[in-house]
Amino acid sequence: MFIFFAGLISCQKVVNIDLNSPSPQLVVEANISDKPGPYFVRLTKTVNFDEITRIPPVTGATVEISDSSSGTHETLIELKDGIYMTSSLSGIPGHRYKLTIKNEGQIYESVSEMPFPVGSLKLDIKREIDNEDPFGGNSGNQSFRYRVNYEINDPAKYTNYYRFIIYHKNREIRSRRVFDDQFHNGKIIADDFILHDTINFDPGDTVRIELQNIDRNTFNFFRTLRAGAGGLSFLSASPSNPISNISNNGLGYFSAYSQNSGYLIIPQ
Repeated sequence: MFIFFAGLISCQKVVNIDLNSPSPQLVVEANISDKPGPYFVRLTKTVNFDEITRIPPVTGATVEISDSSSGTHETLIELKDGIYMTSSLSGIPGHRYKLTIKNEGQIYESVSEMPFPVGSLKLDIKREIDNEDPFGGNSGNQSFRYRVNYEINDPAKYTNYYRFIIYHKNREIRSRRVFDDQFHNGKIIADDFILHDTINFDPGDTVRIELQNIDRNTFNFFRTLRAGAGGLSFLSASPSNPISNISNNGLGYFSAYSQNSGYLIIPQ
């Protein structure tokens, strides 16, 4: 069986993955943020390992997101096969949201509470020689990489969990870097990560860096997915056991998050 997500709810569970199973499972990818919508929910079904190029969308489902804090709720419209969209819902930090999916006589649920955004995010980028690239020397061309330095003003009131997403030319190129403030609560978190030039960065290109403040269950999903997938994208089959938050043996995740973002220019 092929799986590409898992996430959060108040009751966590570990999903054992069979790479070839006759019983497809629902896979959920759902996000809501403190930025203006619309927000999207993607529904698919798992497939056998040798069929990963044909991921079937789940059509005709009833998808609802409710705000437990305000009592409002919205039934999403199906924008296209397997993609469901909100029309009026607004994400508010501190509010708890519930995702309900009804499909083929089954009900799937997940809950996420939106954390408050961090105080500030500072970013910088530098170009450096990539001495770890085994192919650069063979091609005769020097390989480069880009080191992104960041500083986060971590709020002291709550335990915070973070996820970085990197966008280049409107395409998500990395999304599974997650960490927490266990040793830095209420302090400045300063660190860096590497962007390799394997996606053909050009000097002057703009890269958007999005920092999501996620809840604990979303963090646990991406942490275990990253550890088990060995660096593969979320569309790759993984024989690991990522922590799931979707009820009724569903796979995937539902994340209500706040965000800060910044832009960097690829240097010469």
